[in-house]
Amino acid sequence: MKRIIVLLILATLIIGCATIKHDSIQTVDKLNESDFRQLNGRYSNKADDGKGKEFWTQFTGDYQLKTLWENVNQDQFGLGYDLDNQSVSIEFLTSKKAIFKLYQGDSIISEKNVKGKFKDGYFYKRPFFVTIPLVPVLFGYNTNRLRIGKADNAIVADYKWNIWMSFLVAGKAEKGYSSLIFSKR
Repeated sequence: MKRIIVLLILATLIIGCATIKHDSIQTVDKLNESDFRQLNGRYSNKADDGKGKEFWTQFTGDYQLKTLWENVNQDQFGLGYDLDNQSVSIEFLTSKKAIFKLYQGDSIISEKNVKGKFKDGYFYKRPFFVTIPLVPVLFGYNTNRLRIGKADNAIVADYKWNIWMSFLVAGKAEKGYSSLIFSKR
């Protein structure tokens, strides 16, 4: 039994890693840890342009671009507000901590503290990983990763996710990535 648990934990860690290896939609300025304040500003919540791909999903059709807030907050579905009037402000307190605020017009709707690190010219948000190891009844994992880079007068958000869940005989699997551009307001 102990061997099975160790193998399940190892398999989950190996399979569940959501590293970002795809290219961004646009070339980004190479920022380092001392340039962290260059990402400060208020950006549109709705993507100006982007690309994405879902490898496995229960949904069919074209990939739907997610908002900046959905990427930061790991929401599967967005808030049902007027996206054209929404913006997200980014304020870095240190090179490893930032505050993201979602605005509807001039009113703050939500706020999130984000921790991460600068690497290869991007700010990498701390990875999100959850596992449910109740084998054989319920087993699954959810992992995602976000990196943000500066491109001209905008930011590029690269996001990758990997979800797998099984309950008795039914299950769900979803995996994909996106690269989106959000203009500065």
